[in-house]
Amino acid sequence: MRETPLGIPIPEGPVLVTGAGGFVGGHLMAGLGLTSGDAAADVHDTFSAPPGVRKVPWRLPGPPPPDIGGFGTVVHLAAVTSVAEARGSVGNAYSVNLMGTLDLLDFVRSRCPGALVLLVSSSEVYGASEAFLTEECPVNPRNAYGASKAAAETAAGFAAGESGLRVVTARPFPHYGPGQSDRFALPSFCRRIIRARQEGRKTIPAGNLFPERDYLHVSDVVEAYAVLLARGEPGGTYNVCSGVGVSMEWMLQTLIRVSGPGLSVECDDTLVRPADHSRQVGDPGRLKALGWAGPAKDHESGLAELYSWWKRRIE
Repeated sequence: MRETPLGIPIPEGPVLVTGAGGFVGGHLMAGLGLTSGDAAADVHDTFSAPPGVRKVPWRLPGPPPPDIGGFGTVVHLAAVTSVAEARGSVGNAYSVNLMGTLDLLDFVRSRCPGALVLLVSSSEVYGASEAFLTEECPVNPRNAYGASKAAAETAAGFAAGESGLRVVTARPFPHYGPGQSDRFALPSFCRRIIRARQEGRKTIPAGNLFPERDYLHVSDVVEAYAVLLARGEPGGTYNVCSGVGVSMEWMLQTLIRVSGPGLSVECDDTLVRPADHSRQVGDPGRLKALGWAGPAKDHESGLAELYSWWKRRIE
């Protein structure tokens, strides 16, 4: 096994991370200790990567560069990751999330058929539920993003079954941390709070804050992915979540609190997202059975870290 900075050994051999230029990619490369012999792929090679890691331009769907080589482990993060972005271009979401996954698996089958593949899906494949969502719950997406991820899971299952590929599927619930785009709710809240304070305003606009979500800090997600690489069962699907639901209102009010006093929230109906889930809270039991201890980062400190990152970026 190969040692990592997280203290979780993963399979031997070079590692490939797709979508490495995205939010989770940088955190994951650091957590897994990627170095010389490993590779990171994204649409362009302008992203940051650890010293020695080969940066590979690869637009999925599409064929891999001819000299990319083979790998012992592949983490497939590359995707259209935003519900709003997928809603704005359904065809592109299916192209990247479904056909991109199939092209990635074609590469693995032809170049490194023994590799372990971690396919990163999403909790958006589920519907809303008052009960805890387990991996056995029906797949019932309510938006184009979730539907494209569900299609990718199904296609990957068939591809693995036909060719014997070793695919572990992760279904992460919402997560946040430094580096996350303001296309997502919590960074968007950070930007609104910072701008309001800069402009001397006393309120910030927000849409529906009643939905309850199962949030994780990105560091806990990275650790969960390492556990899945170390001990996940090929063919298995695992929720990556805390098992604790928190309202978006609580998360926003916490961001306001860490930013300082004197700011309140006003409702803006134009910010209400269509087809929003009222509650999505996962059951992490299957992941914990592999040895994941659960979240180490509390939301208060995690949100303070996110806010500080955005404040430095804007100011």
